[in-house]
Amino acid sequence: MPAPAYRYRFSARTIRNWTKVLTAAVFIVPVAGLIYGSTLDSSPEPWQELLVQGLLYGGIVVPLLIAAVLGGEAIWPGGGFIGALFVAGLIGGSLGVGNGIQWLAITGFVAAVLGVGGFFAIGFAAKVPMWIGSRKTSRFRWNLPE
Repeated sequence: MPAPAYRYRFSARTIRNWTKVLTAAVFIVPVAGLIYGSTLDSSPEPWQELLVQGLLYGGIVVPLLIAAVLGGEAIWPGGGFIGALFVAGLIGGSLGVGNGIQWLAITGFVAAVLGVGGFFAIGFAAKVPMWIGSRKTSRFRWNLPE
């Protein structure tokens, strides 16, 4: 089997280890927030509420941000900016929609779309195999080895 035409900037071991750590964090940290929150009485201190919210939301957002930044950097030098832009768009768009702030929702949507486009552009330039849908049945494929 010939060597692939693309190379990630991080080793397969590094990528695998970060994937395990971040996946575990997405499950463990919010569960810790739920467990801690369930131990509080009916009128917790403000710092306790903030801690629970930080564990619940941060336990998902922070690993997602780290994964997006490292994913971008694994593909292309400076690609972490694209990952950060994508996650900022997701967060900004969600906050804008959830709080009725139209400019934030639109800006977040645009940033997320630019992040997806940026990932596609650096992936295409780095010859990373990409497809939309199933790898075998997809009509839209780029850089797949024949």
